[in-house]
Amino acid sequence: MKSSPGLALSVSVAALVAMRLAAVPVVTEIPLLEGERWWGGGGADGQSQPYGIADSRRIDLRGHGNTSSPLLVSSCGRYVWSEKPFGYEFRAGRLVLDSDVERVEPVVAGKTLKDAYLAAAKAHMRFEGRTPPDIFFSLPQWNNWIEIFLNGTNQKSVDAFTEELAKSGFQCGVYMMDGGWLSHQGSYEFYAKDFPDPRGMFGRINAHGWKSLIWTAHFVTPDSREYKRLRYHPKLNGLDYLAYRRKPGSHDAAVVRWWSGISAVYDLTKPEAAEFYAKTLRDFAAEYGITGFKFDAGDPAMFIEDCRFHDEKADPVDYTRLYAELAAREFPYHEIRVSWKCGGLPLVTRLNDRAHAWTGSRAQDTVIPQVVAAGLLGCPYLVADMVGGGLELSFVGGRIDEKLFVRSAAMQALMPMMQFSPAPWRHLSKSGVELCRAFAQLHVDFAPYILETARHASVTGEPIVRAMEYEFPHQGFNRPMQQFMLGSRWLVAPVVTPDDAKTVELPAGKWRDDLGETHEGPKTLRLENVPLARLPRYERIP
Repeated sequence: MKSSPGLALSVSVAALVAMRLAAVPVVTEIPLLEGERWWGGGGADGQSQPYGIADSRRIDLRGHGNTSSPLLVSSCGRYVWSEKPFGYEFRAGRLVLDSDVERVEPVVAGKTLKDAYLAAAKAHMRFEGRTPPDIFFSLPQWNNWIEIFLNGTNQKSVDAFTEELAKSGFQCGVYMMDGGWLSHQGSYEFYAKDFPDPRGMFGRINAHGWKSLIWTAHFVTPDSREYKRLRYHPKLNGLDYLAYRRKPGSHDAAVVRWWSGISAVYDLTKPEAAEFYAKTLRDFAAEYGITGFKFDAGDPAMFIEDCRFHDEKADPVDYTRLYAELAAREFPYHEIRVSWKCGGLPLVTRLNDRAHAWTGSRAQDTVIPQVVAAGLLGCPYLVADMVGGGLELSFVGGRIDEKLFVRSAAMQALMPMMQFSPAPWRHLSKSGVELCRAFAQLHVDFAPYILETARHASVTGEPIVRAMEYEFPHQGFNRPMQQFMLGSRWLVAPVVTPDDAKTVELPAGKWRDDLGETHEGPKTLRLENVPLARLPRYERIP
């Protein structure tokens, strides 16, 4: 089930404000250096980064969704870090930080963005040589969300999509069954009327050699059998696996509001509850022959309003971190959308839902900035949501922009991972399908290099997708850009506008483009009428 984190955030704004007012913030004002720009904090705010060009709105990391961390890194070699969430904004040439617990001061680590990030990664992240399984990088992934949303969340719809994919000529490594399959939250039983033979359904998926994932979240429907089993009851020897309401002394289970309704929630700060949840998932996966899970939700804002945890010192972001850590620890084959302070973990991290639109707060032009931002928070193993977008309402009524869809496929082709959901053969012309298939093959062709950069990242922390400023410091790239470096070798410049034009800024040095032409940088290229079949890319020549 695709997420709508805006709902969770909106219902918790008052509670978030109340928490902030209850504490006395410690404010630090850091004068910006000449030309200094900053990345980090909230990954979902990547389109506003780098900060420091102009004044910005205040961001509170306690309520920030998607990938976030208490880290900001500077193009002038400085970084700030706190173990707890803080608020930040850029105002009148200053970085203004406020924390509930400490005065947050900058650390001088060198002179460049790379210096700052690598120092922070070494000091505060957990890069230990582990990556997600290779198949996440080497082959395209397929998620059936858009197709089951449009055609019905039932076994017939899933089987049809599976059979068509197998015959489509597209390769597949990981196949994801998205949400809407379960009878109710926490049950881990398929809704029998719509899924009469789920073992057979997954048997047919697995028969193609694909790794199978299924949607899950940490919720429990109130007053269900599972709810009654998990909540506190003296006769059950203290079995007490749900978060409480915030009211002091209350043993009533908290109920959180999210995009599918209201639910109780496993208290993952209690080790016994976390293990019970993990065992429930392991047993379910074993019963149906499923490889792993797509972990949804986990947004810290969900828990601000009325949640109290077993660990009384736990902040809502700590719950988010524990949820992501459980995914990485228990299931190598996974996907997760929300994480906190998880730099270095082998997490397959998905961006928030993208709209099927060229521009806007969640549109295709936000993808590159947000992938870059996540890499600078120590989360390099990125899925840029789904090709063409994964926000389901964008596709109601058959509204498909073929050019946008193909350009999206091109953009993802040279990112760490590539994931489809709307089936090209159902929505595009024959030529559009062929173009998407070609870009999927381009991703496969680049897989050895992508895997090389992923393994390098797992040891050093260096992002796979890198900001131009990271690789070429102090050359005028410390600003928003719609091009990126794939490792240190490839400059990738996808077309992200409907006018088929692209401005490419080459750094100093020699570059060979995808057409075989050599360029001497620094140089700015203005490409007009870029064919849909082309993804402009430039190989760095030593």
